Amino acid sequence: MSKMNTITAKRLGYLTRRSREKIQDAVEDTIRGWQAVGRQQAEVVNEKEIRVLGLRRSGNHAVINWICKQLPENHVFINHSRIKENPYRNVYRDQLFLAQHGDLKGWRCENIEWWEEEARGHFSHKDCLVYSYEDQEIQRVAHPAFETRHNLYLGKSHERIDVIIIRDPFNLLASRLKGNKPREKARNFNLMQVYSHRLNLPELWIEYAKECLGETQHLQNNKIVIKYNDWFANAAYRQQIAGQLGLEFSDEGFNEVTRAGGIGSSFDGTGFNGQVAKMDVLRRWKQFADDPRFRALACTPTLIDYSRKLFGHSPALEPLIEDLQRSWVG
Repeated sequence: MSKMNTITAKRLGYLTRRSREKIQDAVEDTIRGWQAVGRQQAEVVNEKEIRVLGLRRSGNHAVINWICKQLPENHVFINHSRIKENPYRNVYRDQLFLAQHGDLKGWRCENIEWWEEEARGHFSHKDCLVYSYEDQEIQRVAHPAFETRHNLYLGKSHERIDVIIIRDPFNLLASRLKGNKPREKARNFNLMQVYSHRLNLPELWIEYAKECLGETQHLQNNKIVIKYNDWFANAAYRQQIAGQLGLEFSDEGFNEVTRAGGIGSSFDGTGFNGQVAKMDVLRRWKQFADDPRFRALACTPTLIDYSRKLFGHSPALEPLIEDLQRSWVG
């Protein structure tokens, strides 16, 4: 069997399994919903709930790791949730699949019974639940279909916070182009694509910028915008964000480089773990300034306008922006 046929067969198997799971989920949700009718208001199981949205390579995992290090020990983090689905159930099934195939190094396999209980709605009390979405349209994350099942999936929360992490578009594009190179042969994974059928990567960034600026209001919980450029460069800004999140600021975790996506930083891997401040994350664009792929994505007036609205006239970005603007005139 050719490599193409092998990949196609794997993809077909995955889609078949997912279709079967969605039917099972719909039946289970309906039954659990009926059982919940008439019950008294559920007790609080999450003192704080933080839902995180961001585009991949925006520093999501660095910021989330930092948030979790400011939290009490009794917290749970769920990575890369699927829209309109039960995050606990997805983790349980993914880990069950890994365990059944002998991958005991898979994420949290050793706690699979705990995840099963949470997936079934037998929630344990938590000081904080953190769960994230990557590369998703904001209005789809906040879809009413999820909101109606929120307590069914996650339990009742005393406080709900929505965090949007946004990085300037030019360093974001550079990091995704750099991070995509070792993945170019992986047919089912492309860092230049997003989970949207109507928006490309620059367009989705603009949608995030509009939500951050309040031009759209898809997120109805307490919304906190974290501008990654400022978060990386300014300890006072990080302390301000911790205060908004209601956390006791220690800045623990800031100097850690997580192995997000299996590689850590697109440019440095985990080589600067413990020395994060030395990473040149605000000037990644320099390595791609003349790359036709980068310029085709970055040379958009609307993208520049929204970058300036969010990040101002940044000394680290102005040389590139001025160069892009000259290319329009030329």
